[in-house]
Amino acid sequence: MLLEIMVALTIFVFTALAVLGAVSQGISSAEQTRDRTKAVDLARSTMAKLEAGLGTPQSLAGPVRPWEPEPDPDAPFDENADFGFSEAVPSPSLWEVEVDTVPSEFVGLTHVIVTAAKRASAESDRVVVSFVLHQLVRLAPEGEDTIGDLDDIAAEAIRGAPSESMGGGR
Repeated sequence: MLLEIMVALTIFVFTALAVLGAVSQGISSAEQTRDRTKAVDLARSTMAKLEAGLGTPQSLAGPVRPWEPEPDPDAPFDENADFGFSEAVPSPSLWEVEVDTVPSEFVGLTHVIVTAAKRASAESDRVVVSFVLHQLVRLAPEGEDTIGDLDDIAAEAIRGAPSESMGGGR
């Protein structure tokens, strides 16, 4: 009888260890997926800012500032709330964005390489996860308003487009 209890207890312990190992591996996998998704999002957001002219490669490269949510204006009044102001120094972000530009063979376009990487710790150089995005981008000086203006590529496309009088168009 004692032997049967010992065997049953051993089976139970090994089963529990296997289940805990599977749960731990699942949590680790979910964290890696979350980090990969954030790396893709950071790289894509940086590229979109470059495309929109909201920044330059120099201004967008560097450590990523930690995100702090805006206070909810519809929330009930709390007299102890800090209203978005905190004297505490924000914790350093482990995320970093690197932006490299290379001239391309296409007139007016620049090959932009955006790398979003997460370090293991603030003191470490070891990269835990990273994502690299390559794209051809028409870079404009920061703050330049070119909406509605024709650039060289658009003007060339209009010159090469068939006119309606020649049977082109609709």
